[in-house]
Amino acid sequence: MSDNLNIKLLKQHAAILETALQTVNNVSKSITEEAAALDVELAPVQDATDALVACERAQERARFAEAKLNKAVADLRFVMAGGDPCRVCAVKCTFGEGNCKPVWRGEAGADL
Repeated sequence: MSDNLNIKLLKQHAAILETALQTVNNVSKSITEEAAALDVELAPVQDATDALVACERAQERARFAEAKLNKAVADLRFVMAGGDPCRVCAVKCTFGEGNCKPVWRGEAGADL
């Protein structure tokens, strides 16, 4: 009779474990579906974040370009007002060589 009881208990445990396994599989499937739905919902947020980062980089480049332009305009106004062009030239040359090719400090490639 003890063997019959053990077999009956083993069958009950197997049934309980099988039910638990099925429950875990169902919950896992549900979580996976919810995660996929959240990924779909978050895709526009990620796109917007990427666009914001690109916009911030563009704004920084624009600020840098604006500063260089402002410097070039200030140098030009200085020279137009009668100022010494060599003071705003970025090329360090020996005066009187006759081959001066000025690069204004506001221009690209100018070493300041």
